[in-house]
Amino acid sequence: PGAPALGLTISTHLILVVTLLVVACVRRWFFLAVVAVLPTFVAVYLEQTTGATWREVLFFDVLAWTPFVLLPLILGRRVLGERWSWVAPVLASVPFFFLAREAMVDGGLSDIIGVLPVVQAMVLAVLLIRLVRLEPSADRDLGRLALVAGAVLGFVTLAIPLQLEKQWITIGWALEGAALAWLYTRIRHRGLLGCSVALLMVVLARLAFNPAVFAYHARSDVRIFNWYLYTYLVAAAATFLAAYLLRGEDTFFGVRQLRPVRLLSATGTVLLFLLLNIEIADFFATGPTLTFGFSGASLAQDLSYTLGWALFAIGLLAAGVVLANRGARITSIALLVVTVLKAFLHDLASLGGLYRVASFALLALTLAVVAVALQKFVLRPSEDGNE
Repeated sequence: PGAPALGLTISTHLILVVTLLVVACVRRWFFLAVVAVLPTFVAVYLEQTTGATWREVLFFDVLAWTPFVLLPLILGRRVLGERWSWVAPVLASVPFFFLAREAMVDGGLSDIIGVLPVVQAMVLAVLLIRLVRLEPSADRDLGRLALVAGAVLGFVTLAIPLQLEKQWITIGWALEGAALAWLYTRIRHRGLLGCSVALLMVVLARLAFNPAVFAYHARSDVRIFNWYLYTYLVAAAATFLAAYLLRGEDTFFGVRQLRPVRLLSATGTVLLFLLLNIEIADFFATGPTLTFGFSGASLAQDLSYTLGWALFAIGLLAAGVVLANRGARITSIALLVVTVLKAFLHDLASLGGLYRVASFALLALTLAVVAVALQKFVLRPSEDGNE
């Protein structure tokens, strides 16, 4: 279609949408705002399939989204007592994104495609600010507030995989998980809590169970201070921050054994332990890819794992004592036992002479420390009831 046909389509669309929204306002049938979303963006899609240029489609898409965004901004307090007017712009943002994204790709704007969800997040943030200012803090509709706030953070999250790649996606999701945990402390909606924990579990899965993570970049000559360090450290720090923010939650969707602070603290600890082993493997690796050698590698590498595990266990034990966390103390003792067994059954076979004698003495001392730690910090009942 040519420009006149496009103009006629846009004019017809505006008349229909505005008429429907006017009826919704006059009759207070605000559910019509949600009903209008589907036919509105179907019209945009049909325009896209009839040969319109990407600029025309993008313009039409923006024009279709605008009335839904302006509705709650203009009406303000008159729609404060209902949800539909605030749900409509969030709902309309979904088809708007997909149609606008396709138009931008057709226009050769793939390199800046992440700008699209960021702009949408900024627009919805204006709605969120408007809603927070209008609604009294003592009488807030938490479901509606969480929906708008979650949509803002959701579009920011969406920009991460669109614009970034490889480890930066994981870092972005980790920071997003911590941000959702912070938002939950302001808006006590269980959906935000679930999204925060789920997102951080996805981060753990990507960094712990995804072998492709080691192929993101070729190994460099830089030891320790490499991309492994900042990726796993940022992810662990974000997870521990979320655990701290959610420490007051006694249950996770009714399951006391899955308290967020326990689950996220364990997740952060696993990430730090993975980082320790990855850095040791990277330090001793010689080829272009990272390889792990817990057995059969050089003596230096074997002893580095043993020493690293021992130091990690001692640090975890100290943290468990300071934070009165029985789970951390039990985990540290278990890791110390595994470390002692590795040293006794594997490492000592590679030593001889005085080195073996010294190692036996050190093992005896370590076992004594483990026995004292078990009696004093693990097996003894907690006096304050903390776990």
